[in-house]
Amino acid sequence: MQEKFEKLFYEFVPEETHWGDWCHSPQAYFRGVRNMPDAGINVGFQIFKKPKRLETEPHFHREDEYLVFLGAKLPDVFDGWDAEVHFYLGPTLDTMEKVVITEPTIIHLPKGWWHSPLDFVRVDKPLLFQAVMQSGRTGLVKYIERDDGQREYIYIGDETEANCVIHPEKKCTYCGYCFSHPEEVPPRKFKYVPWTVVNEDGVTSYTDAGAYDPEKAPDSTECVVTPTNPSKPYSNATKLKAPKPPLSEAVRKNVLAVPKEKTSWGDWCPSPQAYFRGETYMEGATYHVGFQIFAGANDTEDTHFHQGCEEYIFFMGADPMNFFDFDAEIEMTFGDDPEHMESKIITKPTVVRIPPNVWHCPIRFRKMKKPVMFQAAFMSGTWGTIVSRPAEPGKGGNGFFASDKTYVYMGDNVRFCRYDKQKRCNICGKCFRNLRIPEKND
Repeated sequence: MQEKFEKLFYEFVPEETHWGDWCHSPQAYFRGVRNMPDAGINVGFQIFKKPKRLETEPHFHREDEYLVFLGAKLPDVFDGWDAEVHFYLGPTLDTMEKVVITEPTIIHLPKGWWHSPLDFVRVDKPLLFQAVMQSGRTGLVKYIERDDGQREYIYIGDETEANCVIHPEKKCTYCGYCFSHPEEVPPRKFKYVPWTVVNEDGVTSYTDAGAYDPEKAPDSTECVVTPTNPSKPYSNATKLKAPKPPLSEAVRKNVLAVPKEKTSWGDWCPSPQAYFRGETYMEGATYHVGFQIFAGANDTEDTHFHQGCEEYIFFMGADPMNFFDFDAEIEMTFGDDPEHMESKIITKPTVVRIPPNVWHCPIRFRKMKKPVMFQAAFMSGTWGTIVSRPAEPGKGGNGFFASDKTYVYMGDNVRFCRYDKQKRCNICGKCFRNLRIPEKND
């Protein structure tokens, strides 16, 4: 394979961490440009097993971030859920709001929005947590007040090569030792500027163990955004001890109770699955990602490219408690054009970067001795592909547009439900199961 394609592959390395017994180890983490030149994403695969309060002070990022909270059971992340998480976010420090997470949820943090603390209040089943930064470098800004009363915004990020807080002569490696040994962390010479939670209700616990009913998880066909059906932060799947605090319109649009997709693609792709289809499910989304399990041999996708947008494809072991338990062979193809494709065999947990306008696919899943978690992460809220087909006689264009090929676009924004033309298609498969499509007047 050409070097320009070879460098688009990164094999995960197990990270043995020291965060504490609340965070499963080893974990898998793709740290952007630290792992791959020109990467434009940071993604973690972490399992939280016990209550823990993280990021105790608010901060913001220069780019969009997505936080994903799922039950650590694939593909049915709904049946695997039993937890409660409190999170705080808002466009300013004076307008923070408390979000109460009691079901599989994804949160969009627009660039510049303040957020945190992140408080895992109750974890009765392991929880799969993903922090997705839409940048190859991580960085955050906090607002502090020094001992002399001076206030300033401080930046910490990959560019600054932060040092270890316990051993300043060393660089930070995200090992987590400072979290599990706070007594060894030197005292700060500043404090954080106070913030305001405008919907704080004083409630510290909204649910008991077993309060969530996965059978009541929101159905994907009812979650497609339309002019009269906005995205919804909460569903009625959880029995509450106290009502959740209300959310403003601005915050509501950035919180989504993950829809349950009941599909019928075949035994090779078990159902139900969790899929965040960007703007199909959330207004203004800038990200599109699935959490699928592939359990058998299969070929996926025609050869195509994505105009102006990157994609990252993750191949992981299907057991969230051990993403490195991997036993499969997968052929991934790249090329300069559809007639000149090259392939590489994947045999370990791997992420593949697909730059804009680069031809790729099909992906051939072979020797599937163990299921694989397949995660296609698209860096836009609207997924779309362009394929090449021979032009039909007389339809190849003329003059400037003359060509022996036709380039066909297919994407979320032009693919609508065959039963409800107001809804974007969310690939539920209903129309594949029913041979007859209802007529307009049915």
